[in-house]
Amino acid sequence: MGDIRKLIKIMLLQWKLMLSGLFTMLIYAFFSGISITMAVPLFDYVFGSKRTAGDIKTVSGLFGRISSTFGGFFSNLSFSNVFDRTTYDSLLGSMKDVLSVTDPYTLLLAISIGLIVLIILKNAFYYLNRVIFISLRGRTIEYMRNLLFRKYLDLSMSFYKDSKIGDLQVRLTSDVTIVSDLFIQSFFGSLRDFTLMVIYVFIALFISPKLFLYVLVVVPTFAFSISYIGAKIKKYSKRIQKTYSSLYSKMEEVFNGIKIVKSYSKEDLELERFSRENHRFYVSWLKSHLYQSANIPISEFVGTLTGVIVLLIGGRIVLEPESGLSFGAFTAFLFAVFSILHPMKELTKYYTEIRRGLVSLSRVFEILNLEPVVTESKNAVGKKEFTDSLKIEDVSFSYDSKAILKNINLEIRKGERLALVGTSGGGKTTLVNLIERFYDPVGGRITIDGVDLRDIRVRDLHDLFGTVTQESILFNDTVENNIRYGSNKELSSEDVRKAARIANADEFIGGLENGYSTMLSPKGSNLSGGQRQRLCIARAVIGDPPILIFDEATSSLDSEAENKVREAIEMATKDRTVIIIAHRLSTILNADRIVVIDDGRIVGIGKHEDLLESTPRYKQLYEIQFNTR
Repeated sequence: MGDIRKLIKIMLLQWKLMLSGLFTMLIYAFFSGISITMAVPLFDYVFGSKRTAGDIKTVSGLFGRISSTFGGFFSNLSFSNVFDRTTYDSLLGSMKDVLSVTDPYTLLLAISIGLIVLIILKNAFYYLNRVIFISLRGRTIEYMRNLLFRKYLDLSMSFYKDSKIGDLQVRLTSDVTIVSDLFIQSFFGSLRDFTLMVIYVFIALFISPKLFLYVLVVVPTFAFSISYIGAKIKKYSKRIQKTYSSLYSKMEEVFNGIKIVKSYSKEDLELERFSRENHRFYVSWLKSHLYQSANIPISEFVGTLTGVIVLLIGGRIVLEPESGLSFGAFTAFLFAVFSILHPMKELTKYYTEIRRGLVSLSRVFEILNLEPVVTESKNAVGKKEFTDSLKIEDVSFSYDSKAILKNINLEIRKGERLALVGTSGGGKTTLVNLIERFYDPVGGRITIDGVDLRDIRVRDLHDLFGTVTQESILFNDTVENNIRYGSNKELSSEDVRKAARIANADEFIGGLENGYSTMLSPKGSNLSGGQRQRLCIARAVIGDPPILIFDEATSSLDSEAENKVREAIEMATKDRTVIIIAHRLSTILNADRIVVIDDGRIVGIGKHEDLLESTPRYKQLYEIQFNTR
C-alpha cells in the first residue's frame, strides 16, 4: 500500500487532470444510469396499460410538465429529506401521473429523442474521460521514468557494483510501461466501472430490494474465485519480470563479449544458457496467462447464472398481480442487473491486471526508495581551487565485510606527479575512487587543503578532477560534444580545439570526414583505441582541473598508440597535480614519487631508484616486468 500511496502522490501532481477525469467519469456514469430507466415508461406507458388518458399531445408540452415537476421537487428538497426514500417516492409518483396522461406516440417520440440525447452526452463524456485519463497516465509515466533515471544517476557506485545493468533497463522500460498499462489504466478503469456498478446497483435496489438480494447469492463464490486467480497471477508475474531481467542481462553480457564468444566457439554454450532462461520465462508466462484466461469463462458463467436467477424469480413476481412490480420496472431491473455484469467482468480483469502491475510497481519503487550511500552534507562548502595538498589519513575501506584498504596514510602535494603501483586487486583503483568520493571510507578521512571531502559540495569536488580510465568511454554524439562533456562551464569551439591540441588529438580529428562534427558510433567504435583514449584525455583537461587521474590509461594499447597517448599525457599534465595508476612500471619511472600498494597497505613510497633498494615488493615487480632476474 505504501508504493500505491506514493504513486497516487505522483499522479496528484496532475491534480487538474485528475479532477477533470473524475468529474467526466461521474457524468458518464450518471447518463448511463438514466438511460436504463427509460425502459419503465416505454413498457408501462407506451406499450403497457398504465396510461389513463392522452391529455398531453405534444413533446414540448410533456417536457414542460416534466420540467415543472422537477422544479417543484428541487424547491422542496433540503438536507433533512435528501436521504429520505419517501421524498423520491413522491417524485416518482408525480412522474407516473404525468406519463399516464401523455399520448403514447408522443411519449414514444419523447423517449426516442431523450435516448438519442443521452447516448450522445454519455459517449461524449466517455470519450472526454478517456482522453483525460490517457493524458494523466502518459504524464505520470513520463514523470516516473524521469524520476527513476534521476535516481539511477544519484545512487552511489556501490549500487552499480551490485546491480545487473539489464535488470536496471527492464525496470526503467518494461516495468514502468507495465505500471502504465496494467496499473494506472486498470486503476482508473476499475474506478469508472465501479462507479457504473454502484449506480446500476442503486437503480436495482430502488426498483426491488427483495429481488436484488437473490442476485447477491452468487457474488461470494465469484469474489473468491477471482481472488484466488489474482493471487496466482501476481505470483507468476513476479517470476516473469525476474526471468525477463535475467534474459536482458544475459543478452547484454553476450553482445558485449561477442568477440570472446566467437573466439572460443561458445555459440552453442551461450544458446543453451539463453534457452534455459527463455524456457523459465515461457513457463511463468504460460501459467500467468492460463490463470488470466480463466477469468473470462468464470465471469461468463457467473453472469449467466445471475441472469437465470433473476429471470426465474423476477418473472414469477411480475406474474403475480399483487406484487406491485410492473413489467416496465422489471425490464429496467433486468437492464440494471445485466448492466452490472459488464463492469463486474471488467473489474475482475482490472483486478488481475492490477495484481500483475503491483509486481512492476514494487520493482520501480524498490529503486526509488533507495538512498545513495554517498550523500552531500547539508552544510557542504564550495571548493573551486586546489592550493596546497590532498591528505589521506588512516583511511580504511571494506566491501561486503572484505577489507580492501587498511590504514592508508598519504599526502599528495600540489604540482606533484604521484604514481600508484602494485598487483591487481591490491586497492589502487579503490583508493582513487575514495579520493574522488565515489565511496566514503569506513575509517579515517581524506582532506583537500584541510577540508574533509565529506564537507565539500559533490559537484565542486568532481570539478577538481579530470579522469582518464583504462576503458575509453565515449558517447554516441559528435567529437566536439564528447570533449565538451568534461566540463560544466560555458565553452567556445576554440576551447574544445585547445583541449584537443593538448591531448594530441587535433591532428587526427581534422582528418575525420566532418572534423569535430563527426558523429561517433556507440562506444566510439569508428575510432582506433589510441584515438579514443586521446579524446578521453581532451575531455579530462577541457575543464582545466587542477588534479588529473590516469587509471591504467595506456595498458590496453599497442606500442604505437601507447607512445602517442603517452605524449598526450605529458602535454596534459604540465603544471598539474597528477595521480597515475599503472601496471607498466616503464610509464611511471620519472614520477616524483611512487607509492607501492600491496594487499590494501602501503609498503613503500619513494623514487624508482630508492624503491629498488628499500622495497622488496617493488623490486619483485620491476624484475618480473623487465626480466632482470
